[in-house]
Amino acid sequence: MPTRWQFLLRPTERTRTAPVPPAQLHGLACRLLEGAGAEHHGQIKPFAVLPLVEAPHVPGHALLGLGWLDDFAVPPLEKLVGEHIRLGSQFFTVADIRRDAAPYSALLSLPPTRRATLTFRSVTYFTRGDRWIPLPDPELLYGNLIRRWDTFAPEPLPESLVTSLLGEVRLTRHTLRSAPVNLGPATRTGFTGEATFTLPPTAGHDLASTFTALSAFAEAAGTGAQTTHGLGWTTTSLEPMPERNGDDGAGGERTGRNRGARDTRCEAGFRADHRTRSDP
Repeated sequence: MPTRWQFLLRPTERTRTAPVPPAQLHGLACRLLEGAGAEHHGQIKPFAVLPLVEAPHVPGHALLGLGWLDDFAVPPLEKLVGEHIRLGSQFFTVADIRRDAAPYSALLSLPPTRRATLTFRSVTYFTRGDRWIPLPDPELLYGNLIRRWDTFAPEPLPESLVTSLLGEVRLTRHTLRSAPVNLGPATRTGFTGEATFTLPPTAGHDLASTFTALSAFAEAAGTGAQTTHGLGWTTTSLEPMPERNGDDGAGGERTGRNRGARDTRCEAGFRADHRTRSDP
């Protein structure tokens, strides 16, 4: 099932925590997860890794996040408490591990919405052919999530809903900034920031549920390219749908936004409001 671990890391006395390059994040994730069935050369991998971030509640410590997508086997990473890990020239002890899980069925059972705001907390970009796209194109973003969902979920999403979603979802608001990322042999330009995606009011319940599930799934899967290298770290906020007006006799919805409802962060993911160590 989609699972996220948050590692609390205590540096060794000799280690001064520094930014971790994407290749080192990828190497650590492979060492921890490939023995659990994550094929190294697979086109779509069942894991994602988050950048090293400061632990605001434990001064001097760091946090590292890992996401797992396979619904049939979940590696027992909690056993790593007390173990030593290495990120390049940096050495840490795993002081604690927090695990959050949300089965695919639970994601599909979230209250449906037609509006989701995704916050891209590490550099994100998409690919189309041999080009990279430094913008949150909704078809590329949700198409990428659908491919990962269909690869690892017990059942793929219905093709009719997938076709409707990719044709109807729109990018309706964004606050983004471009950002480069050094990937070793190459540098890519991506983006960080916030973007809101919306379905039209005519979208039915099943389509809204699929959109909601995929938007929440982004917290475990990441978005865009090279999520196994710490790119595409995403958190999701879901806006409740307006309440239905039971007095109109037709199941219509109240006009305007429900004044009593507030935006709610989905209950399916890694929580971190602090900056990555590579941020200025």
